[in-house]
Amino acid sequence: MKVFYFTDPMCSWCYGFSPAVKKLKENYPEIDLQITSGGFSPYSQQVVDQEYKDFLAFHWRNVNQRSGQFFDHSMKFISDSFRYDTEPSSRALTVIQELLPKQDFEFLSLMQKSFYVEGKDITNDTVLAGLAEELAIEKNDFLDRFHSEEMKQKTNQGFQFSRQLGVQGFPTLLTLENGNVKVITRGFQDYDSLKLILDNLLSNLNMSPANRGQSCLGDNCEC
Repeated sequence: MKVFYFTDPMCSWCYGFSPAVKKLKENYPEIDLQITSGGFSPYSQQVVDQEYKDFLAFHWRNVNQRSGQFFDHSMKFISDSFRYDTEPSSRALTVIQELLPKQDFEFLSLMQKSFYVEGKDITNDTVLAGLAEELAIEKNDFLDRFHSEEMKQKTNQGFQFSRQLGVQGFPTLLTLENGNVKVITRGFQDYDSLKLILDNLLSNLNMSPANRGQSCLGDNCEC
């Protein structure tokens, strides 16, 4: 079964949801998880002034309380040039999906850790190329593809695909069968809650579940 995961590297609720997605990938090998960066705030010119920093900190505390995911509230990525533009990190994910498609979730997790835990500016191409090097991708190869018109267009197609399917917040999991969209979950879920939803879905599809292992508003980031 194919499941579409709409996310954004700079969506805090997606970072909180990441452990549940990791367990999903480990415990449901029959699910083909297709990751798409849906565009939380692409091309944004939002500066992180004190008001916006307080806004982020408020939601980060909520995500931490629900998910247990750690955040570094010093936000070392803030600078005079930083803008909360999620297009570059989304494009970096698109590049990895071209070069190492089976490691796209690993790269997404690397970006999330770098941004939320280490305070790195993942709108910066040099920072993103450094993360790609951790997956043994040569820096110049990554940058050539990252700055190509092809990757810019493919990234924008992901944003458009998200909107075509009616995705309004991240994270979102859904299936698409015969043109019909079925939302699995919209917003944060812990793994146990997600497991109940997936087992029920698989049961309804007459698939026998195997043994299983144990902007931002509410519990999602809205675009």
